[in-house]
Amino acid sequence: MNARVLQIRALDKKTSELKSAKNIVPRGSGWINTVREAIGMTACQLAVRLGVTQPRITKMETNEYNLKLSTLKKAAEAMNCEFVYYFKPKTTFQNLVEEQAQKKAAEVLKTVNVNMALEDQEISADESVKDFASDLINTKIKQIWD
Repeated sequence: MNARVLQIRALDKKTSELKSAKNIVPRGSGWINTVREAIGMTACQLAVRLGVTQPRITKMETNEYNLKLSTLKKAAEAMNCEFVYYFKPKTTFQNLVEEQAQKKAAEVLKTVNVNMALEDQEISADESVKDFASDLINTKIKQIWD
């Protein structure tokens, strides 16, 4: 079996338990504020733990999406939490790759089929797209993103 396919399957397995992640993202207030309030820590107490001012905590909480990852990690550690982030595909990594490969295969084969049709040698589109997409995944995966 192709090492790339194994790599994609392993990544899908690692992230499969996290599929409901969008359901746990706090609405409005963000993670820092949600966790801080849930554990009963004041903004001043968090500020002391981080070595910043209380107004800085307020800014962090209202502008969380623009913070550096290192800042988020420090805030998590200050609240005795582990900071984790990951990229979650909209379906699975395997589906993502297969869909992109099929798009690329269809694009390439469209040109080929035009030329073949002129010579009355047009080939079946569905089967050829699937076969070519599989070949791209197994041998030329980087080309599917061009």
